[in-house]
Amino acid sequence: MSRLLLALCTGTCILITGPTLLTAQERSYEENALRIDEHGGTISIVRGVSETVVAKIGVFRAVDVAAVVSPSPKAIAEATVFQRNYRPGTWITSLGIATLGAAVGASRISGLNRAIPTSLTIASVSLITYGGFRLETAHRALARAIWWYNRDLK
Repeated sequence: MSRLLLALCTGTCILITGPTLLTAQERSYEENALRIDEHGGTISIVRGVSETVVAKIGVFRAVDVAAVVSPSPKAIAEATVFQRNYRPGTWITSLGIATLGAAVGASRISGLNRAIPTSLTIASVSLITYGGFRLETAHRALARAIWWYNRDLK
């Protein structure tokens, strides 16, 4: 009888000990940490070791990144910077590329005033530069938002 009682007490202690809680915390981080994966112009936000795609951000398609990183207030602030810069940066850069195409087309027209292709080229370079600046700001803010989210995971 005493051996049965001893085995029962030992089994109970093994089941209630702390290492199970520690593994759950590590697994929680491994399952919830976010990372950025970029392929072919599409940015994917991937969660955990299972690589579940949480959000896809395309060239003209933006996602509410603040909702993805919502538990962390600093991550939400960075996600807001991303959302404020990504879409305008994409559109401005696209407009600059279209203007560059118009400048190349206008330069091929004989007899056209040379000021037109020159001004179109200057405008296109300005638009592409400004749009690229906005996109770079957005990408840095997205990386910081993901970092803050992962840092604040419990």
